[in-house]
Amino acid sequence: MSNLQDLQAQLQGLLDQRIAELNQAIEVTETTTRQILSAELEIARHTQVADGLTADSERLKGEQESMRARADEVRSSHAKRVAERDLLRLELEGLEEERTELEKAVGELKKKAKKAEEQNEKLTTEKDDLDTKLKALEENIKVMKQLKSDLMKSIRELTGNE
Repeated sequence: MSNLQDLQAQLQGLLDQRIAELNQAIEVTETTTRQILSAELEIARHTQVADGLTADSERLKGEQESMRARADEVRSSHAKRVAERDLLRLELEGLEEERTELEKAVGELKKKAKKAEEQNEKLTTEKDDLDTKLKALEENIKVMKQLKSDLMKSIRELTGNE
């Protein structure tokens, strides 16, 4: 029974760990999304500055391209994180299904263990009853042998006296 509880505790630990990892992935995704939004706002600001400042136009275009590349990297990273999050969700669903199945199996095993204990108690009681009957029969056999011996002795005495 303790093994089942240990197994259930291990499974619950694994599930909790997976949920924590999923929550962490979600937080990273949210941070990445904020970074994307921040980067896009920065691109828009630089575009406005480029329109207003023709002298710095080339420098700002370079920064803009750099920011777009970074935004693309962040988007790419975000897409990877989203895909990872989706995989983790699927894995979590699978683990939840597995946990449910294992909980059912544990319940069934508990029922079987209880039935086995009841059967064991019944057999123990039956064995005790049989032991008691055996002792009574052995005592009866002993008494019968004594009676037979006494009867044979009486027969011999009667036969010897006639």
